[in-house]
Amino acid sequence: MKYALWLSNVPGITNGKIHHLLESCSCARELYGLSDQQLYNIEGMDAKDIESLVESRKNWNLEKAWNDLCEKGVSFVSIEQEGYPKRLRNIIDPPYALYYKGKLPDPNKKSVAIVGARGRSQYGSTAASQLAGELAGQGIEVISGLARGIDSDGHMGALNAGGSTYGVLGCGVDICYPRQNRYLYDKICEKGGVISEYPLGSEAIAWHFPERNRIISGLSDVVVVIEARKKSGSLITADHAMEQGKDVYALPGRIFDSLSEGCNHLISQGAGIITNISEFAKGLGNSGDFSFRQTDFKKILLEKDELLVYSLLDFAPTGIGTLVEKSGFSLMELLSILERTEQKGFIKEMIPNYYVRCL
Repeated sequence: MKYALWLSNVPGITNGKIHHLLESCSCARELYGLSDQQLYNIEGMDAKDIESLVESRKNWNLEKAWNDLCEKGVSFVSIEQEGYPKRLRNIIDPPYALYYKGKLPDPNKKSVAIVGARGRSQYGSTAASQLAGELAGQGIEVISGLARGIDSDGHMGALNAGGSTYGVLGCGVDICYPRQNRYLYDKICEKGGVISEYPLGSEAIAWHFPERNRIISGLSDVVVVIEARKKSGSLITADHAMEQGKDVYALPGRIFDSLSEGCNHLISQGAGIITNISEFAKGLGNSGDFSFRQTDFKKILLEKDELLVYSLLDFAPTGIGTLVEKSGFSLMELLSILERTEQKGFIKEMIPNYYVRCL
């Protein structure tokens, strides 16, 4: 793990680049042991990236870095280790490594993500708290992003009911963001865990949050959106969930409320609707294992062009003209891709030249 810790801290080497490097090497330790020339011979990496690897290896102290991590009470696991969450292994772009304080979600327990607006209404706050408490009472773990608003309500609702909850951060786990959530941050570390793919000291940068949303959905069996505006990070989490083959539910709201636009839109596209919180929580608690619903895109072998087109589709029909415009493929190329993807069961032609997702 000391070598994996080094690799996850190399400046400029993103998660995608790490996965590319590990297509040439079996593990971080093997990569660390390559000569400079062997590193420069790796295809698909530019010279700047290789220079960063070479310089980092010279300046990185494996033992000191590991001891510093342990002294700060932070745990670490990479996808190379057995302790890496199995729910994350098969998602698109799985995080190479995770830093966490407390513990990781229990793989033998069901988990539900509760996400929504920061500036939520009292209706949303009450619903999130009550839902989290009901889920905790069923032994279901609650996952969210430790943000203000609905995230905080969900975490607190689970804690107040004596349950376990986990916060996925858009910064290093040694940073409490937002600062006013310090009490909640500390309680989650005691009763669950705070988790991040970003190295210690990483600031809460705007683009980190859409990225971390795939981890929130990936760690969960079901995603519930409580309140969300039409353009909301919560809808990004819902999109990731659908791509991962997870069920998405939404809390309905009044059609004139901007905070309900996102949820009502999800419902119109086929998301599940929550009409009774207690019955919903009991239903999840009494149902079987959710894990079979997760789709392993690598095993099914969706090609890159198929995955691109799939990502442009939704549960509402999309016309072929729109797909040509957004994908950049010619009409003939697109028709071939659509046919292959439909044969694999991922999409369906509802009416001539209009397609929807099936998974």
